[in-house]
This record gives sequence, C-alpha cells and structure tokens, in this order.
Amino acid sequence: MAIIRFVAPGFDKTIRFDVAAGERRTLLAVAKDSGVPILFNCESGDCSACVVHVETRAPGTLPIAPLTEKERFLLTAIGLLTEPEIQAAERQGISADVRLACQYALGDEEIVVLFNNDLGGA
Repeated sequence: MAIIRFVAPGFDKTIRFDVAAGERRTLLAVAKDSGVPILFNCESGDCSACVVHVETRAPGTLPIAPLTEKERFLLTAIGLLTEPEIQAAERQGISADVRLACQYALGDEEIVVLFNNDLGGA
C-alpha cells in the first residue's frame, strides 16, 4: 500500500491506495485524481512545472522510485540537482529528493510530498 501525504502552504492531504503489480501510477496522476493542486504543464517531464520534494515518513526508509533519464537531465539542467549529488545518492542506494511529479512512479511506499501551488510557495 502506498501512503502519500501531500503538503503545501494551506494544503495537507493524505492519500492511501494499493499499487497493483505492474501498475505505473505517477505522483501527478494520483494528485490529479485526488484533487491535490500540484502545478503541471506538459506531463511528459520536459517543463519542470511539477517539481516536488519527496521525503520518507518511515524512519530508515527512502523513496524507492529511481530518477528517470528525463528527470535526471531536466533537474540538472535547471540546477536543482547536480550529477555529483545524483551519483552520491545512487552509491548509497537512495533516490534524489527533488523530483518531477509526472515522472515519479509510485510503489508501495510511505512518503511526504512537498510542493508549490496556487496558494503560495513551499
């Protein structure tokens, strides 16, 4: 079961759902289906409108979705992540905390997603 707490100024909502084997639901898809106001534009990992910060809720656990190539390229191109930061995280077997909601494929994890929205900055 995935448990996602979406947090922004003036907004706090927790979503729980089962992730079926082989299913690829993104953070953005879950947010849209659940009325979470994450900003987005292209939905293909090319614009960076849906940048979020992902943290784990369970002590000692980390987000399990690896960076996609689109995320890696875009997040380094706009300066939110560096290659050394990405490589250090990968060596430790963890994922970067700055992500694109349209690219983050959910698994059975418990995470907190911090994001900017129409109500102000996160």
